[in-house]
Amino acid sequence: MKQLIPIFFVALVLLLPACFYNDSELYEVEPVAGDPPVLSVSTNLDTLTNPMVNDSLEVIYQVDIEGGELYYVYAMVAETQVFESDSIYGSFWINHGVAEEPGVDTLYLDFYYSTNSNSLADIVKYEALLKTTKIAVEFNLGASK
Repeated sequence: MKQLIPIFFVALVLLLPACFYNDSELYEVEPVAGDPPVLSVSTNLDTLTNPMVNDSLEVIYQVDIEGGELYYVYAMVAETQVFESDSIYGSFWINHGVAEEPGVDTLYLDFYYSTNSNSLADIVKYEALLKTTKIAVEFNLGASK
């Protein structure tokens, strides 16, 4: 019985938390934002008016960003995502099968990039600015013009 009492107390001490921390103070931190990034986008379709998509159309883009970081690029045509990347330079093809009928549709290029707000969300890359570039493209769908 005398041997069980020390074992009981040792087991009881092991079940207690190792340290106690009690700080009821409220600390506030105001992040100091950096300069907002400057983003410029250029494509091979910039000088064209309603480029034709007979069979397919290649889109080449380049992003120049100063003071920030590009997170992601999405391209959509006719409510269909046709491309996604995290590169500042890239190319993709738009096929004629994306559109259901002939006519002009819009190619949306969405560029997500850093905000430089220095908030916690910005630091872990969950806060982004969005720049959308719109380009009108004409789907011919095999008809000659």
